[in-house]
Amino acid sequence: MKKFLTLLLAVLLLMCLFGCKKKDGGEGEPTGSDEDYDVVFLADLGSIYDGGFNEHSFYGIRDYCEEKGLKYTYLQPAGSDDASRTTIFEQAVNQMKAEVLVAVGYLWDAALCQEIPNYPDVKVIFVDADDLYNIDYDYDGTDDSLEHQDNLAMITFAEQDCGYMAGYAVVKDGYRNLAFMGGMAVPAVVRFGYGFVEGAEDAAEELGLAEGTIDMKYFYTGTFDASPDIVTRASEWYTSGTEIIFSCGGTIVNSVIQAAKDGDNRRIVGVDTDEYFTRAADGAANEPLFVTSAMKELETTIYNAVKAAYAGGAEWKAYTDAGLQRLGAKEGASVIAPYRAENWNTFTEDDYKATVEKAISVHDTLPTETSGTNGAPLDTYKYVKVTYFEQ
Repeated sequence: MKKFLTLLLAVLLLMCLFGCKKKDGGEGEPTGSDEDYDVVFLADLGSIYDGGFNEHSFYGIRDYCEEKGLKYTYLQPAGSDDASRTTIFEQAVNQMKAEVLVAVGYLWDAALCQEIPNYPDVKVIFVDADDLYNIDYDYDGTDDSLEHQDNLAMITFAEQDCGYMAGYAVVKDGYRNLAFMGGMAVPAVVRFGYGFVEGAEDAAEELGLAEGTIDMKYFYTGTFDASPDIVTRASEWYTSGTEIIFSCGGTIVNSVIQAAKDGDNRRIVGVDTDEYFTRAADGAANEPLFVTSAMKELETTIYNAVKAAYAGGAEWKAYTDAGLQRLGAKEGASVIAPYRAENWNTFTEDDYKATVEKAISVHDTLPTETSGTNGAPLDTYKYVKVTYFEQ
């Protein structure tokens, strides 16, 4: 009898563990489409726990919701098409009853233009956004712009600022053979790359280097995923003399890391988050490879926007009335990783502070994705010799 009761208790415990729904929202998959959530994160392409853009955007939601006792989760589109995005938007609103949606990545533009007017009581925060009030999202010559929406906040980053800071800093620190390896030539990636070349150019001029001293290889992989082809290309670049690669695109950094670990004195510039810190926190042995990272302050930016959505009133109106907000170095939103002496050769903390001020001062002159053609680097440099590899 005692054995029977023990067995019965064990079975009941297992039923509870596997049958009860998680009630705190958590950081995993939704437990069911019939469960309600306060905030739903509508993710970009790639893995949710990518160590970069998706993950740290989600952490901004997590931080606010856990502080306030709100339920939160995420959804990812099944594909890269607009219909897949529309499907999860409607799932979040109609099945999960979300009050606030946070969508990240400019690929959400068409779905949001179509859906937002239908749900005026749902607050939508669009991050890394196109301007939905001035858009032709399918490039057919037809204006697809939304009328002003009181439930829409749009935030993007001046990636050219932090790209500039990274290029400026590594040249000041003595690097002369650089490379930019972007993912897809989407607007944000293009801005990172253009800024990187501009920063290297200005630093070389200030140092009095000879014309053409800085060598820069420049390539878009066409993907945000790691691949053997990226490992091969990065390895070839390092072997031919490249000292540092700005890896700018999701998990392609894993391929660059693999290439960097195969030799000595091979370094990386990370993207979106402080990759030296995040990899060290995860116990990775490869974080010394990262000299710095061109960062977006994703967690803080999204935390503040969600906070404003729940505050309502003037605090939320400041977001909705602003239209597309572009956050750069001046706002502390597009910067490089905090200064760590161990990451640099000669670059000092004073140099770091001067780099921030320099980026702020040149912000209005930096090229953006509208300055070139299909993301190709500009042909306007005196000190940086750019070699562009087409796909």
